This record gives sequence, C-alpha cells and structure tokens, in this order.
Amino acid sequence: MKFSWKIFFSTVLITLAIFSVGGYLLIQAFFQSSYQREVANALEENQMLQYSFAAAWNTTVQNTDPLEVQAEQAARAMSEQMSGKALRIRLSDSGKRILFDSAQAAPDSGLLDGIAPGKRGYMLRRSVEGYELQTASVIRLNQDFLYLESIRDISALFDERNAQYRIYRRWLLWLLLAQSFCCYVLAVWLMRPLRRLSRTTRRIAQGNLKVRAKVGSRDELGALAADFNDMADHLEEQFQELNDMTRRQEEFIGSFAHELKTPLTSMIGYADMLRSQEMSQEERFQAANYIFKEGRRLEALSLKLLELLVAGHQELQLLQVNARWLAGEIQGVLQPSFRRQGLTLKVNVEDVTVSMEPDLMKTVLMNLIDNGRKAMEGQSGFLYLLGLREEKGFSYYVRDTGKGIPEEELKNITDPFYMVDKSRARQQGGAGLGLSICQEIVARHGGVMTFKSAVGKGTVVRVFLPDMAADGGDQ
Repeated sequence: MKFSWKIFFSTVLITLAIFSVGGYLLIQAFFQSSYQREVANALEENQMLQYSFAAAWNTTVQNTDPLEVQAEQAARAMSEQMSGKALRIRLSDSGKRILFDSAQAAPDSGLLDGIAPGKRGYMLRRSVEGYELQTASVIRLNQDFLYLESIRDISALFDERNAQYRIYRRWLLWLLLAQSFCCYVLAVWLMRPLRRLSRTTRRIAQGNLKVRAKVGSRDELGALAADFNDMADHLEEQFQELNDMTRRQEEFIGSFAHELKTPLTSMIGYADMLRSQEMSQEERFQAANYIFKEGRRLEALSLKLLELLVAGHQELQLLQVNARWLAGEIQGVLQPSFRRQGLTLKVNVEDVTVSMEPDLMKTVLMNLIDNGRKAMEGQSGFLYLLGLREEKGFSYYVRDTGKGIPEEELKNITDPFYMVDKSRARQQGGAGLGLSICQEIVARHGGVMTFKSAVGKGTVVRVFLPDMAADGGDQ
C-alpha cells in the first residue's frame, strides 16, 4: 500500500473514532443533564403533591370516616385539582395496598421498600409506551403513614436523544465524506515532495548526476531534500574523482609504456647493430655506451616506481629531528654538483626540532633542490633552502631563479610521468616521478606541498609539516 493511502486511511479512521466517541459522549452528557432536570422537577412535584394532599385532607376529609376512605377522598380531590397536568398519582397505605390510582400502572414495591419517612425516592422504568419516571414519598398521618407516588412520562426525552443520534450519524457521514476528500488532497499534496525526490533518484540512477531535488519548504521534507542534494553532490564529486583516477591510471600506464618503449627501442637497435654489423672500436663503444645509459635510465625508472609504491604504503616512524641539521646534511651532499654547474646553494634554516621521518624528508628536499638546479641549467647564481617556524607547524622553502613553470602546468606537475619539458627532462635522466614521490611523502607526514612560479623568474616550493606534538602525535 502506498504511503499516501496509509496517511489517508489512518486519518479517516482516527477521525471516525474520535468523532464517534466524542459525539456519543456529548449527546449522552446533554441527555444526562436533561434527565437530572426531569428528576429534580419530579421530586419537586412530588413534594408539591404532599402539600396539595395535606390541603385536600383538611378541607374534604370527615373524621368519622375510616382512614382508607379519608385518604382516597383527599387523593381524588387533589387529582381533580391537577386534572390538566400530565401527571399520574397513586396512593398506598403502609401495607402497600393501593387506595387510589390514577396511573393505571403495575405497582412497583421495590421503590417503596427503600423510602424512609421524611425521604423521597425515584426510579426509571420501561413501559409499553416508552419510559416513565416514578417518584415516591411518605406522608405521615398521626400514628400511621401513606405512600404517595407520582408517575411522569419522559419518553419524549429519550425520543429526543434518539433523534439527536440519528441527526449526528447523518452529519457524521457527510463530515467523513468531506474529510475523506480533504485528507486525500492533503495526502497527495504532502507526498508531492517525496514523489519529486523519487523521480530525482531514478534520474540519478540512470546516470544523470547533475539533477537535484527541489527544496520547496523548510520542514522535515525540505530538510530531507536538502540532505539528498548534499549526498548527490558528494556522490558526484566521488564519481568525478573516480573518473579522474581512472584517467590518471590510463595516463600512467600509457606514460609508463612510452617511457619503457623509448629506451628499449634504442637498446634493441644498438644491440642489433653490434651483433649484425662490422663496426669500428669507437662505434662499438658508442653503441655500448648508449645501451648502458638507457639501461641505467630503466633502472632509475624502476627504482622511482618502487619508491612511489613504498611511500604510499609504508608506516612512518616519526622522529624529533633538528631542521637545521637536516638542511646541513643536504647541503654537504649537493654542494659538489652545484659547484661544477657554477651555482651556490644558500641555506638559512631555523634551529628548531620538527617531527618527521628524516630519510624520506631528505629525499623530498633533495628532489626539489635538484629540480631547481636543472631549471637553472646554463645559468649561474644562487638557489635557496629556507626553513621557518610557522603557526601550527614548520615550513621548508626551496627557491630557484630558473626558467619557471607556466601557470597552466602547475596543477599537473605532481602527476606521475608528467614533465613540463619532456625532451630536457629525458636528457637529464628524469622520468617525471620525482614530484609524485615528494607529494606522497609530504602527504604521509600530514603536510602540504605548494608551488608558486613565474616564467623567466623562477619557482618557490613550500613544504609545510604540521606540529605533531601539538596534535598529540609526538614520537
């Protein structure tokens, strides 16, 4: 069953139950109020009858007559005075023997048994014509007493209640019809946002990730639509990331195949020349040298790939390392190659302790410095390695004054096998994996590596390492 029908039927049934019980209780309350008024009137009339009987007794009764005769004469005189009223009277002696009866109804001794002198009582009884309210009281006469009963027909009261029930049931039927129509319209209107959301879900399932649900209100359904849109945004982002990852993997495989094809083609060609042609000693040396150089490039490529794989999976053991000491170690290793190229490596690093894996961080900085050296090939001047304590961490800066990187290339330089100048990079023994490895190592430290560059002015690389001690990661 649809949820809209569940809302419809549950609302109708609840309304039916509430109005049925409520209407019955309301009519019954009105009836009880009217019934109690009838009882009060009947008791009051019975008391007035006692006064009328006493007056008739004093004016009509002869003392020489027996008590039964005197009582009957007084009751008859009282009845004649009240002939215009719809009230019936019955008079009985102390033995419950009827002395006068204008009611013409069967006696009910049950009521008289419970009446004490000076008290009045009443009871409701069912008759052939309908309902009667019987009241009774005790009249004391010298040493004896009489029972005075009055009987009033209150069938009209019950008929009125039954008529109210019939009218209410008729109106309740019309009310339920109107309420059913309103509930159906309301259920359809309330379910409209959910139907729109369902259609949006189906369209997304069919591959349209751009579609979003309409947020038309600020209630719970509006919040649900907003949450659904947020989820769809995240799904679209993740799907885009998966597409980008797939594209990068395809590019990686293509670049890797290309990087293998070039040296292998050269090696196979020179090897074929060595085995199939007569060559001079100098030509044989040149061919063997090409084979050796391309083999070393393949070896370097395999080592770089291994480093990239290990950097992404190995567990880092962070140590408290002096940042200036690490920079001095790097300067000592690279200074000879810088001198041969006519460059000077300037180092200015604060004397602070930083949480890092020293061997991997040395790899990062040496790669960045070596890239700066290659960018300044054919130039003389300075290349800088700086280190500063910053808010929530420490940053290394590597700055060169080389050729620079075009702005549109900056977002891709950390992709595997990506090279800004492929011919120059291959001549210098590069494979386009160095910055990918650096990016992975810095990310494993919880840090960030950023680039700023201008063509013809140089490049600045910032390596930010968070303060692990401040974050609860002191090791």
